[in-house]
Amino acid sequence: MLKLGFNFLVVVLLVLVVVFTWRTKRREKWERAGLCYSCGAVPHTIDKHGRICNDCVLTRKIQRGLAAFMALVAATIAAWMYWPF
Repeated sequence: MLKLGFNFLVVVLLVLVVVFTWRTKRREKWERAGLCYSCGAVPHTIDKHGRICNDCVLTRKIQRGLAAFMALVAATIAAWMYWPF
């Protein structure tokens, strides 16, 4: 069983390396073309890291807010379940 878990971890890590390498190459191509580095559209705003469109800025704000909310809920549930009474 331990070997199966290790093999699964190795496969997941390899998939992540391939995906992040592909995303980096795609992002570099879009940056060279002067497009939004997140989605490839024509950018309307410029941030400190490069060009990014308004839709991607809004999407990132929403995603970060949702991630913070989910982390808060998970921490609350974990504290409720494991807090010694």
